[in-house]
Amino acid sequence: MTGIGLEVSQKQLLKLNTNMLQSLELMTLPISELQHRIERELEENPTLNAEDPAGLSDSYEEYADRQLRNEAHELSYSDSSAYGSDLSDSHQAWLEGTVSREETLQEHLMMQLGCLKLDDATRRCAETIISDLDGSGFFSHPLEQILSPELLKVKDEALEALHSLDPAGIAAEDYRESLCLQARDVGIEEREYAAFRMMVYDALPLMRQGKTKEASQVMGTSVSETECLFSFLKTLTPYPGARFSSGPEQVIIPDLSIKQEDGRLVLRMNDSTLPILSIDAGYQNMAKEYSGASSRDEKEASSYLKKQIASGENLISQLELRRSTLEKVGKVLMQRQKGFFLFGKGSLKPLTLQDVASEIGVHATTVSRITTSKYIDTDFGILSLKSLFSSSVGNSTGEDYSKTAVKEMVRKIIEENTTGKKLSDQKISDMLKDKGISCARRTVGKYRAELGLDSSFER
Repeated sequence: MTGIGLEVSQKQLLKLNTNMLQSLELMTLPISELQHRIERELEENPTLNAEDPAGLSDSYEEYADRQLRNEAHELSYSDSSAYGSDLSDSHQAWLEGTVSREETLQEHLMMQLGCLKLDDATRRCAETIISDLDGSGFFSHPLEQILSPELLKVKDEALEALHSLDPAGIAAEDYRESLCLQARDVGIEEREYAAFRMMVYDALPLMRQGKTKEASQVMGTSVSETECLFSFLKTLTPYPGARFSSGPEQVIIPDLSIKQEDGRLVLRMNDSTLPILSIDAGYQNMAKEYSGASSRDEKEASSYLKKQIASGENLISQLELRRSTLEKVGKVLMQRQKGFFLFGKGSLKPLTLQDVASEIGVHATTVSRITTSKYIDTDFGILSLKSLFSSSVGNSTGEDYSKTAVKEMVRKIIEENTTGKKLSDQKISDMLKDKGISCARRTVGKYRAELGLDSSFER
C-alpha cells in the first residue's frame, strides 16, 4: 500500500487586482487622456473633490512660474511585482496626445491576442512587445532592451503569434521587414518570396528609378517577373500601423520640462493642467457616522461611502505614483543626457530603458510604460520622451555615439555638402569611418530614409 503524505512547497504568484491594473493604465496615459479619465472619475464618485486646474496650454512657459510655487514632494517608490512584471495593459495608448478615443493599434492587437491560446510567458512577451510598438507598428527599441531574460527565451513564439494578427506586417524592425512579412501572409511561393525579399532589400532603389533591367540582374529574375513582383509590392503598405493614427486631431501637451535657466538645467513637472484631487470631508464624516449603523439602509449607505472613498484615495495615490515615477525618469534623463539638453541632438548619448530602470530601481517595462505617449519641453522643442533613448553605434575612438547622434551627422554631411556632387551612401559611410564611426552603407541608407532625405540619385 502506497503511503499518503503531505508536501509543503512555496510558490510566488503574481495576481493583478483592479487597482493594480488601473495603475498600469494611468502610467501609460498622456496628460490629455488623463484629464478625461479624471473627469470621468469625478462624475462617478461624489466623494472626490477637485480644485480647478490652471487651464490647458500648449506652451510650458505659461504655467512654469506657477509650478515654482508648487514643487511636489517625492514619494518613496519601489518597483512592486505589479509594476515590475512584464504584463502590459490592454489600453496602452500610442496615439500620443489625441483627444478622440478611436481604437488604438495596441487595443486592436490586444483584443486579437486575447483570442489566441498561448502559454503565460509567450503571452506576456507578446503583450510587452505590443506595448512598445511605434505608430507604424515597428519596434521602438531592440527587443533585448525591453524583454527580461525569461521572456527572451520565448521571443520567437511571441513574434509568430503577433505576425498572425491584423494588420499584417506589424512587429517588424522597419518597412522592409514589414513588406516581407506581408508577402508571407498572403502565401507567396518560396522562390518568388526569395526574389521579392531581394527586391525589397537590394533592388528597390533601382526599381524606383525605373531601372527594371538592372534590378532583374541583381535579383536573378526575368524582366517580366521583376515587373510582376513590383506590381505586387505596390499592393502592400510599408507602414501597417499608420491607419490607426489620429492625424490632425493630435494634441501634444508636455508632461515635464527640462530647460536651461541662469546657466543650469532645471526640471519641472507639468501639473497645472490637472485638477488637485482630495476626499470630501463631509462624506468622510458621514461614513464615520454610519460605521456603527444597525438599519439596512444605513448599512448600505456606509458600504457605498466606504467603497467610493477607497476608490478615490486609490486614484489619488496612483496619480502621485505616476508623477513620482515620471519625475525620477526625468531626473535621470537630465543627468545622463545633459549634452543633449545643452547642445541638441548631435550630443545625444546612448541610453536604454534598462539603464534608466536600473538607476531608479524599477523594471525596464515600467520605464517603457511611463515614457509611452509622454512629451518633454526642451530648448530644442517639444519632443517625445522615447526619442531621448538611443542605442549605441560602434566606433574606434573610445567615445560612445548614439544612433540619433549618428543620424544627425548624416544629415549635416548631406546638408553641408558643397562639392557640387551628390554624396552616395557609400561615400557618407566612408566619411563617418574617417571620424572613427563604423556605419555600413546600408545603415546609412536606412538613417537617410528615416530622416526623410532622398538618395543621391533622387537628390
